[in-house]
Amino acid sequence: TQQSEFVEIGDIKVPINVPKNPELVPSGNLHYWGKDLDNAPAEVIGHLRWMAQKSLLGQDIFLTGPPTANRRRLILSLAELCGWECEYLMITKDTTEADLKQRREIVGDSVVWCDAAPVRAAINGRVLIIDGMENAERNVLPTINNLLENREMMLEDGRFLMKGDTVEKLAKDDEALHGADLTTQTNRSARLIPVHPAFRVVALGLPVPPYHGRVLDPPLRSRFQSRFIDELGLDDALNCVDTHGFSSS
Repeated sequence: TQQSEFVEIGDIKVPINVPKNPELVPSGNLHYWGKDLDNAPAEVIGHLRWMAQKSLLGQDIFLTGPPTANRRRLILSLAELCGWECEYLMITKDTTEADLKQRREIVGDSVVWCDAAPVRAAINGRVLIIDGMENAERNVLPTINNLLENREMMLEDGRFLMKGDTVEKLAKDDEALHGADLTTQTNRSARLIPVHPAFRVVALGLPVPPYHGRVLDPPLRSRFQSRFIDELGLDDALNCVDTHGFSSS
């Protein structure tokens, strides 16, 4: 049930975010679970409650299960409920490290560095949805792992993503070391970009085996809180079907 400032999922109460970019908040996903989320299958409510709880604890999550759209619909539904801005990254066998960081693009008459979805999500405190983790090549896994574990990433334009409290500590150390030398402080501060505390990662993937793909390295797998998302049972799936406009005759 949704109230003015919080959304309640079971016994979990999550603050509703006021997005700076409403166009990045998912929409149109809640109707999939029926006319009213209060009447959604208990299994769906359980998944949403678990994800909301992990978000409040500041933990990244991994949703695994058969190749259906349920995993993606669940996180998009929760983001819609809570007003979370989302960034989406699809992992394929052709995904490179540049797809996780920055790419050179032509803007007007200049060639500039443009941030990829993980960078935008980390800086602005959005939910990063990484779909297709079973397709991740070995060369991109260390970058993902470092972002998950340390909230750090070295960017091609010279900037460095780092935890906010670490950036503050380094700024104080700079001030104590260099004193009134503002040039040194400014140069370093411009390069260190704090990761927003609301930044979260939600990974989606198939269980390997039995499905084809790459098994996640144990260090990377340990960064996530995992949950298996199965297909809905027949009765629950039928209850979610919108029969408006259909007659029984």
